[in-house]
Amino acid sequence: MSSKTQRILLRIVTATVVLPVVLFLIWSPRFSWGFALFVAFLSGVGLYEYYAIVRARAISPETIGGIVAGVLVTISGYGADIHVTNFVLWGGLLLVASLHIVRGQHSVAGLTSSAFGVFYVGWFSAHVLLIQRTPGVGPLLVTFLFVVVVLTDTAAYVVGSLAGAHPLAPKVSPRKTWEGAFGGFLAALVGVALLHVFWQKTGAGELPGWNIWSSLKAAALMSIVAQIGDLTESCLKRDAGVKDSGAFFPGHGGVLDRCDGFLFAAPILYYIYVPNHDFM
Repeated sequence: MSSKTQRILLRIVTATVVLPVVLFLIWSPRFSWGFALFVAFLSGVGLYEYYAIVRARAISPETIGGIVAGVLVTISGYGADIHVTNFVLWGGLLLVASLHIVRGQHSVAGLTSSAFGVFYVGWFSAHVLLIQRTPGVGPLLVTFLFVVVVLTDTAAYVVGSLAGAHPLAPKVSPRKTWEGAFGGFLAALVGVALLHVFWQKTGAGELPGWNIWSSLKAAALMSIVAQIGDLTESCLKRDAGVKDSGAFFPGHGGVLDRCDGFLFAAPILYYIYVPNHDFM
């Protein structure tokens, strides 16, 4: 068995173990706090990985302060109030800036990378909890998010491996191709269409104010943004000279490797649905 086949099988096994647990936490109202703790934990691990990438560039960030601030920002999303989350974000940025000054640092790179971590991992992750806590439709929205991002990522990987010929961003991620990106985009649209039909046929739920065209337009935007998120993380790793952000998920790499698409797609879904149900 080739190493590539082993890696694919390991990815499948990991997904088979993790996904049922995540879906249980999403759809069990009594354990909504468990999902919040799970997301906050992943945020902390993701921040640790991010600051390790920064240190690989010989930059000295506020690692501990950044992790604490970022996790607090993430968990604030459980309060279902974006104003509270933004206030905690401001406090977190103030914390890392203060720590940087108190430590006697005067590095623009250190200060900006510390603050960016709180925003990139902490604030983006908070939107997953803001979505989950949306009254009446939280689990539906999080499921929608998972379907789009997981299908985009999985199909892009499979199609790119089997039929990829034209590099998408060769200087950032040589293995990513236009064929893979388009395959991931189409998979997200098909998956959301099937999900929408399933919800209607079974009465499992629906997103008020959204018909199938609204769902498809949202999925298209989220799929594109998720792939930009993937490339953004690849850019960080490429600059630091590291292959994976970590090894938290066997076969998948680190938390950032697995969740980079979620970080970018979650805010998109939140802002196009929560403030305005009749999106486009």
